[in-house]
Amino acid sequence: MTASRDDHPAHIDTDKDVRAYQVVGNALLDRIRAGEFRASGKLPPERELAEIYGVGRAVIRDALVMLEVKGLIQSRQGSGIYITRRAYQIEPDDSANPAHTQPRNHLPPAGRSELLQARQWLESHMARLAATNATDDDLVSIEQAYDEHRRAYFGEPKESLDMIFHLSIARATQNPELVSLVDQLWLRRESNPVWKNVYVPAAEMQLRDRWVLDHDRLVDALRRRDGDAAYVAMWQHIENVKTFIMAMESPPEDSEARLARRNLKLTV
Repeated sequence: MTASRDDHPAHIDTDKDVRAYQVVGNALLDRIRAGEFRASGKLPPERELAEIYGVGRAVIRDALVMLEVKGLIQSRQGSGIYITRRAYQIEPDDSANPAHTQPRNHLPPAGRSELLQARQWLESHMARLAATNATDDDLVSIEQAYDEHRRAYFGEPKESLDMIFHLSIARATQNPELVSLVDQLWLRRESNPVWKNVYVPAAEMQLRDRWVLDHDRLVDALRRRDGDAAYVAMWQHIENVKTFIMAMESPPEDSEARLARRNLKLTV
């Protein structure tokens, strides 16, 4: 059964709602559990979903990543997006269970340096594993995410594309627990308004070329299935982010010191 756009008018304002992918993902899950796609066992193509919800394909990809991380769908290169058995299981509302909500509520808020330290450690090891475990289809997905992210850097940057790129590497490890951990770290970053409103816009303006080069090196290492090189590339990429943030948070420096720091960065 193919849904029409008129049947499900769900136009998401992506300029006002930075989490549009969550709205789309939850709407898709509701339709899955209502049995709308049970006959075919899979979702419509990305292009059709984008038309149904009136959003860009990047938002649809984010929504699909969200569902795939939860084990509700499975993307098969060249075949489609299949719905898993787990998607039809109605899960209890965790918010009604203090045993589920209390540990999360008592997590100390992570600072930017702590969050980046966690990402640096986890994602560097993840990149090494992905270099050895990635299938040919995984490498295609990584390169597609990379190409789209790279084009966005020189057009209208979208932070969600950066997340998709990193999650595509996580999926190449063939370990769903690692995918879930990486996803949670990115969600923690998204929940920090200072990060989204101050650091991300500044970084997109000042470090665009640096990050494109970082990603070039990372993708090249994955193509060559060089685990050590992938580890170093990911570690250095996040180290560059940490250096940028420390510079933003330090007292203003004079023009000569700023020029020296900029020249040093360009030689790395």
